[in-house]
Amino acid sequence: MKSSQSIISNIKNQAPFKKLQECSQLDKIKLFLPLEMRKSLLYISYKNNRLLFAFNHQGFCAEFNNYIRNDIKESLKNYPDFFSFISSSPEILGFVQHNFLSSTQENVDRSEPYNENSNGEFLNLTKNPQLYEIFESIRALILKNLRDDA
Repeated sequence: MKSSQSIISNIKNQAPFKKLQECSQLDKIKLFLPLEMRKSLLYISYKNNRLLFAFNHQGFCAEFNNYIRNDIKESLKNYPDFFSFISSSPEILGFVQHNFLSSTQENVDRSEPYNENSNGEFLNLTKNPQLYEIFESIRALILKNLRDDA
C-alpha cells in the first residue's frame, strides 16, 4: 500500500496539477530567505522568465535586491532538478506593491493617555528652597490634572 505522501507526489506530477507543483517549488525558494524576510514576504510568482518576490516593507525589498537575489540565482543554477519549471537564468526581482504602500502611509496616533496615580498629598520635607519650589510645582500640576480629569 502506498503512503499518502507518495500518492500526493504522484498527483502533483500529473499535467492538470502542474500549477500545484509550481507553487510547492516556489515555497521551497522561500527557504533561501532569512526568517524576518520570510515574514515580510507576501508572495512569489513566476511569469515570463521573471521570478518576482513581493514584500510588505521597502527595507527588506532593498536588501533582497542588493544581496540575496544573486544567491537565489546561483542556487537555481546549482539545483535545476528541484526547480524544473524555472529556466536556468530567470530575472529575479523584489518589489513592494503600490497599493500596499499607500495603505500603510496613514499615520495612526496610538498614544495612550496617562492616568495620574497620585492625589497630590505628600510631605515636602526639603530644606533647599529651590527644590521645595520644584516639588510644590509638581504638586500643583498633579492637582490641576486631577481637576481636569474629573
